[in-house]
Amino acid sequence: MNFLVDFVEKSDAFEQLDKLKLFLFAARIKPATFVALKITPKNIGDKFHFEKHLKEKNIVFKVDKPKSYEEIVKIRKNRIVWAIKGTWYGYDLFRNKAYQNLFKKYVSYVKKGKKDKADLTAGRLYGYPSCCVKNYIKENDFDWVKKNYSYYEYYKKLHDVERKFPFIVHTACSAKCSASKKLNTQYRNIIKKMSPKFYKEFTKKKSFKSDFIVEGENNLLTEIGQTPLWIEKDGHEYNLIAAKKFNNHYYLFSHLTKDKVYAHGSLLSGKAEMQYNHADIKINKLKKIIPNILHIRQFKVLGRKY
Repeated sequence: MNFLVDFVEKSDAFEQLDKLKLFLFAARIKPATFVALKITPKNIGDKFHFEKHLKEKNIVFKVDKPKSYEEIVKIRKNRIVWAIKGTWYGYDLFRNKAYQNLFKKYVSYVKKGKKDKADLTAGRLYGYPSCCVKNYIKENDFDWVKKNYSYYEYYKKLHDVERKFPFIVHTACSAKCSASKKLNTQYRNIIKKMSPKFYKEFTKKKSFKSDFIVEGENNLLTEIGQTPLWIEKDGHEYNLIAAKKFNNHYYLFSHLTKDKVYAHGSLLSGKAEMQYNHADIKINKLKKIIPNILHIRQFKVLGRKY
């Protein structure tokens, strides 16, 4: 029995996407990966057991210093209350020392601001298709993005590739990418065979009705002056917060619309339909606008600096 896979399957210290990445790494499909392990009073021993299994498999790894993380615990009127729920540790896992050295080279490029070299190195390190890496580099140039996408086209593409290729862990260059399609099928088959339990949970369709609070609207920000890239927009991608818990958590969603305009604090009735790592939100109506939305918190939920 693969005790690492068995542990990851049962542990609640990993989000679904991190479990997916761990299974692909354990199958030796990915030469390196990064995952976050979240520790709470309920799973305090999981860090010890995770590292024990890594060492038993002779997996080269590096662990970041612990950081606190928050989750929404209460929503009352205009107040969204966050509380510290535990500690998270970032793990870089490598098949061998050679890939760890490649990672060090990647970090060096990041620190020196050599973005293109960093992205090319990351593509080799994490096994991304070359076409997707090249497109990712293009899309780091906001002038290129603005010339080639409208606001709606850009965000629709992100939604489309996430929906089309749920088993890959990179941003595909397009929903028609043949390399990503091939990898998605390969990864699906590997996960289904390696962990039928996780596969069933990951592919299961889930839905719940709720009110949703419009917390904000996305837009790329230019490096100079941090101004929005698109001033005139042909669509809107909103950040929504479910106003009631599902599976004992308040969920945050992105919602893309072509023509609906909502003010900050709008309370919308609707339904979340979830599968894989993606959700579609069906809006029924605008109920009211909650003025002066206030987040009470201390930390970012997750974040990383090199």
